[in-house]
Amino acid sequence: MINVTLKDVAKAAGVSVSTVSYALRGKGNISKDVRRRIIRISQEIGYQKNIHAEAMATSKSRNIAILLQEDYEKVHEWSLIRNMFIQLESVITSAGYFPVLLTTSFNAKTKDLFEKIASSGIGALFSIHYGNVELFNLLEDHKIPVVVINNADYEDKFFSVCSDDFHGAYQGASYLLKLGHTKIGYIDYHRPDFKRCFSDRFIGFKTAIAEHDVVFNDQNRITVSLQNKEELREKIIKLVTSPYKLTALFVHDDFTAAKTIVILESMDLNIPGDLSIIAPGDTLDYNQEYIPRITTMQIDTALLGKLAGEMMIDILSNKYDKLTSLKIRQQLVDRGSCVELL
Repeated sequence: MINVTLKDVAKAAGVSVSTVSYALRGKGNISKDVRRRIIRISQEIGYQKNIHAEAMATSKSRNIAILLQEDYEKVHEWSLIRNMFIQLESVITSAGYFPVLLTTSFNAKTKDLFEKIASSGIGALFSIHYGNVELFNLLEDHKIPVVVINNADYEDKFFSVCSDDFHGAYQGASYLLKLGHTKIGYIDYHRPDFKRCFSDRFIGFKTAIAEHDVVFNDQNRITVSLQNKEELREKIIKLVTSPYKLTALFVHDDFTAAKTIVILESMDLNIPGDLSIIAPGDTLDYNQEYIPRITTMQIDTALLGKLAGEMMIDILSNKYDKLTSLKIRQQLVDRGSCVELL
């Protein structure tokens, strides 16, 4: 038997999913004719209310979900997320709420994920990095507020607290230029789930370069697949052995910068003697001695968690009358991977 969803009813009725949701719950500023038509169509095509979602809409749960993406290629982000998670928990528990950890994957079906969240009995949701417009709209239609943390793709659609990737890359590139580097390469990787981060960092980098009247050759940018080590190696070798003779590299994040350093050292190139490296971070745990010392534009994840927690408490207390998005600037942490040119 085919499970009919709100989306199916909306398509058949020629209205939005949120209109269907409001109509079936007797809410919203919807005309009687439209409401009757939606109810009739929902009955005709066999839509049945989700009892978990119905319970969510009427309950006053003190549980708040923290949604994390658990795909293999995300494992390196745990160091970045850990302090965020600790601060989130501290803020919401101090206000009398309790965290519920939920996981998902990039390719998860919205319906399945909605059912999972609905059955958890939560009253609000934080989404760290993960984004899904359809899911978030469904949750908010059921009076479940959403705060997106550190994914700027959704800052104009949902409450969010994000790192300022444009300014961080701008400051990082400016630092290299201040040290006298004008021949700078740029290394990044495809990020279909972080389109704004991918573009904002490169635009910030290019803006700083242009303001210093330095010409950036697009051939000095390489973009790879995150887990394709051979592709990264081949493109880095081609980049650093070109006649252009780069003196510095700006890398999309310190996780990729660490892999880049391994490749460069296998070529008998010294960091920072032969090439300076800087990257936004810190996805790596620099408390561990085996982690290479990389100069980063540090993301204050503890502050991200604290502000996101406070934002959610204010939302639940009805203190916001309009959509709000906060941006946190990154701070330079010099760990010795960049040197001044003589």
